[in-house]
Amino acid sequence: MAENSKITSQTTPFKTPHLALTTISNVKLHVLVQLSLSQPNYKKWSSLFLLLVRRFNLQGYLDGSVVPLSDDDDKWCQLDALLQGWILSTIIDEVSDLVISSLTTASALCKVIHYLFHDNKYARAMQLEHEFRTTVKGSTSMVAYCQQLQNLADWLDDVNAPVSQHQLVLQMLRGLPADLQSQTSFMQFQDPMPNFLQVRLALMLLDRQRSNPVDPGSTALLTTRADGHLHGGTNGGSGYGGQHGGSSYRDGNSGQRGGSR
Repeated sequence: MAENSKITSQTTPFKTPHLALTTISNVKLHVLVQLSLSQPNYKKWSSLFLLLVRRFNLQGYLDGSVVPLSDDDDKWCQLDALLQGWILSTIIDEVSDLVISSLTTASALCKVIHYLFHDNKYARAMQLEHEFRTTVKGSTSMVAYCQQLQNLADWLDDVNAPVSQHQLVLQMLRGLPADLQSQTSFMQFQDPMPNFLQVRLALMLLDRQRSNPVDPGSTALLTTRADGHLHGGTNGGSGYGGQHGGSSYRDGNSGQRGGSR
């Protein structure tokens, strides 16, 4: 009896499960974006998901290059089912309801999702480009205005019609009210041109100053430093990039005017 047990253990050695099966307990901790039809996040989602899959060398299951060795290839079926579960766990219900009927393999599921977000992409790109070029601030908040333009740029990127940083910045400036355009027109002539985040920060500062005028003894500044970056501050007060007490910025050292030497 002991000999039979020994022979059995030798002929059926223990197989170590694939690392992906034992390492990832919550895929949402690794893919932080939930794929949605109402958010411009397909490219972000697919990039994060592919990074996770590549960690375990499973990308062949998504592109279809890894196929089962037979109809009862348990290892292949197990890993393919794992990837299907990861996909369904990182998309919202409105997306899963549209693709659930394609739940045959992870590769088929990926293809359907890709098609869902790229169907009629040329027509969608034209529509999005028109909306991008005609977006103005109007009565919306500065935060909402900047976010709307960023979202449109992300949507265009999702349909392979990317918007450059320069195009995004120029449209931000062109869509401003006349009074803000007069204060920010110089930005488009800077070399190098400030990026989206820099311009957004400057616009937020100007918008706050319009909403909450400073006292007569404090004058707002929005200048360009020698290194080409936007630089704002206030005389006699605190502000963007400034410090209390009228700090100086020469050589990165701060000091107070009228202070002891």
